[in-house]
Amino acid sequence: MNLFKRLLIPAVNVLKRLLIPHWPSIYGFALALIVANLVGRTVARSAEETTVVDELIGVYTFGAMAAVAIAAGIWWGVRRRRQEITPELLPVFVVTTLFSVLVNPVIARVDYPELDGVFSQTVIYFALLALSGWVGYLIVMAIGVDHYGRELKATRIAFEKKANPARS
Repeated sequence: MNLFKRLLIPAVNVLKRLLIPHWPSIYGFALALIVANLVGRTVARSAEETTVVDELIGVYTFGAMAAVAIAAGIWWGVRRRRQEITPELLPVFVVTTLFSVLVNPVIARVDYPELDGVFSQTVIYFALLALSGWVGYLIVMAIGVDHYGRELKATRIAFEKKANPARS
C-alpha cells in the first residue's frame, strides 16, 4: 500500500500541474470543432440533394472549422510560449479529426464514407486544422502580442538602458 501511495501521489501532482488548468479551453475548442462539423453534416443531410447545395454546405463547414482553429491558434499564441503550443494543440486536432471523420457521420445519420473517403477526409481535416491553427499563431505574431515578441522587446529595452543609462 505504501508503494502505491508513493507512485500515485507524484503522478496526480504532475497531472494537476500539467493538465488541469488547460482542460477547459482544450475541451471547448475540441467541442466547437466537432459541433461545426456535425452541424454541417446534419444540414447537408436535411438539405436538397443537389451538388451545388452540398458543396456550399461543405465550404461553410470547412470555414467554420478553420475559424475555430484560427481562434485556437490565437488563443494559445497569446497565452503560451511558442514551444508549448504544438504539444497542446496537436492532440486536440488529432482527436477532433478522428472524431469528425469516424463518429460524426454516424451521429448525423449520413452515409458513412468508404475507406478511401475516410483516409482522404482524415488528411484534409487535419491539414485544415493544422494550417488554420498556424495562421492564428501567425496573426498573433504579426500583431506582436506573443511571448517571443514581448521577450525581444524587453531585451531591446534592456540593451538600450545598458548602452545609455543617462537617457533612462
